[in-house]
Amino acid sequence: MDSLCHRCGNSLHEGEGFCSHCGAPQLLVDTSEVSGPQQPPQRLGVDPGRVQWRTAITSALLVSVPVGLLSALLGGVRTLLVIAGGFAAIALYRRRSEAATDGRIGWRLGALVGVASAFLATATYSVQLIVARYLLHEGPTMDREFQAAAQMGVDYWAKNSQQGPQPPEVAHALQTVTSFMLSPDGHAAGQLAAAVLMSTGMILFAATGGAIAGRILSARPKPQQTL
Repeated sequence: MDSLCHRCGNSLHEGEGFCSHCGAPQLLVDTSEVSGPQQPPQRLGVDPGRVQWRTAITSALLVSVPVGLLSALLGGVRTLLVIAGGFAAIALYRRRSEAATDGRIGWRLGALVGVASAFLATATYSVQLIVARYLLHEGPTMDREFQAAAQMGVDYWAKNSQQGPQPPEVAHALQTVTSFMLSPDGHAAGQLAAAVLMSTGMILFAATGGAIAGRILSARPKPQQTL
């Protein structure tokens, strides 16, 4: 069967390299035999090096819920738990998106996990205190425990600060601080300071776990998703 010229559309005889009507060369390239590395398909409109914040926030929230609740129920900052949470958030983010990760992106997403986990842990701990004080009527016991801990801290501080005679203003300042630490306001300030320290530690540990995950997982090939 005769083929057609790609320029003028006239019939060509088999084996003709040029059209007898317009003179256009008739070159055919067989692409089936072209060798070389095949590029993996990419999803249209996705920049692999850009953070997809909607997916990142969703992944962070999914991980921060168990991390925050466990931190509040177990008490204090569980270092390995929070670091593992930052690592898990990066792994989940890579699985749910086409974006690549590195230590820098992992640090940012891990810090996001730390913020969400710290907020949830602080809120859960606050609810526990309210329930224990007002519903379970454990307020007097909680106050006695705080008074004992605060008194130990005051005694230790006073012992270390009494190195020789002190000026009257220093002694007055020490007495003022001691009275504040043993007061209800001091109790509230101590709880607030503990919450701030816990939140800071969770953010730093989760960010560290995210940075480690970003560096480790960036060296591993990620399965590509196609339309």
